Amino acid sequence: MKKILLCLALVASSLFSNSLSEIKNSGVIRVGVFTDQPPFGSYKDGQFEGFEVDFANRIARDIFGQNGGKVEFVPTKAAERIDFLQNNKVDIILATLTITDERSRMVDFSMPYFAVNIGVLTRKDDNIKSVSDLRGRPVLVESGTTGELFFKKEGYTVVECPNSNECYRMLKDNKADAYANDNLIVLAYPVIDRSVSVDIKNLGASDFLGIAVQKGNKELLDVINKELINLSKEGFFRKSFKDTIDPFYKGTAEEKYFLLDDIYSIFG
Repeated sequence: MKKILLCLALVASSLFSNSLSEIKNSGVIRVGVFTDQPPFGSYKDGQFEGFEVDFANRIARDIFGQNGGKVEFVPTKAAERIDFLQNNKVDIILATLTITDERSRMVDFSMPYFAVNIGVLTRKDDNIKSVSDLRGRPVLVESGTTGELFFKKEGYTVVECPNSNECYRMLKDNKADAYANDNLIVLAYPVIDRSVSVDIKNLGASDFLGIAVQKGNKELLDVINKELINLSKEGFFRKSFKDTIDPFYKGTAEEKYFLLDDIYSIFG
């Protein structure tokens, strides 16, 4: 009975999603992004910026063509991303959202655009070198992230924190002994603070980031997937990595571990 009700709820929610034609007619596509996770998404001096912001602007440019549509960026937190889609607050989510089986039952994902693993930020003086060193020690996680899912499943002690910057501050204030999130997020902090490190960089199996749309919004999803293939062919991701991501991480994030152009090459 519960499964039937869930299916009915998903079908009902999809009736309220904006179709591709409605988006084109309105001239606006609403995109959920982070505001505090550079270099992917941030909000500074009244402007949204970062890799995923540039990515969203490029998708919108190709969707609207000569009609001159625009992107309405909607700030979101990790735990809000799925809810924003299901309640039609946004048309797409482009906020380092990892593709998982559980999430795929609630939203539809594009083909992946980045590969990630879980990374763990720790205080350098604590000399934490492996995940076993964290057994019995509190680990900071954001609600709704793969880091939370992994450490809860493995029986570790977890402490929730609201966003990446607050998680970092809590770690520095000794509220916990580690902060776990996608490696491309936690790798940013040792660049600006030499008292922390990411010695656990590739925890668990590789995961993949995707663009999410409301369940059943196939026409919009098909356009996004076509766009991903075209952007890969023209070198958009490699250029973005070189221009935006690599400078931010000062060369500590190697593109061969994150980019998926070799996989996209099968589409010709």
